[in-house]
Parts: sequence; C-alpha cells; structure tokens
Amino acid sequence: MSQYQLRVVWTVPAASGSETPQLYALVSYRDTDDVQERLRAYLASPDFRADMEGFDLSRIVGIAETVLTPTTGSPLS
Repeated sequence: MSQYQLRVVWTVPAASGSETPQLYALVSYRDTDDVQERLRAYLASPDFRADMEGFDLSRIVGIAETVLTPTTGSPLS
C-alpha cells in the first residue's frame, strides 16, 4: 500500500433513520499527485481489494473525497 499511503480506516454505524454505515479511509498523496486520478487508480487496484478484505464491497453505495491540508504540527505533514 506504500503507493497510496493508507493511514487509517474506520467505520461509523448507520445514522438514525439510515441503514447505511459509513467507512472512512485517510490516504496520503504526494503534492504533485492528481487526487482524482489516484483515487480512480486505487479503487481499481488489487491494493484496494486487499485493504477492504472482510468488507462487503457490494454495500458501497457512494464515494466522496475531501482534500485535507495538515496543520504545521501534524504528524502527517
């Protein structure tokens, strides 16, 4: 997974009134990476399937991404 630098994956139970739990993944990219292209490549990769082992991929109903910028003191910077 070094190509994508998956930092952490966590799940959140379905919100009240919803049957859809959420899965979050914090992934690091190089500053020069095209995030959309890297996301598409990762989702199509064997790495993604390996990272999601144990999860029912058919339950993924949508994907949203947000680019986060680490603060000065962040261990991710």
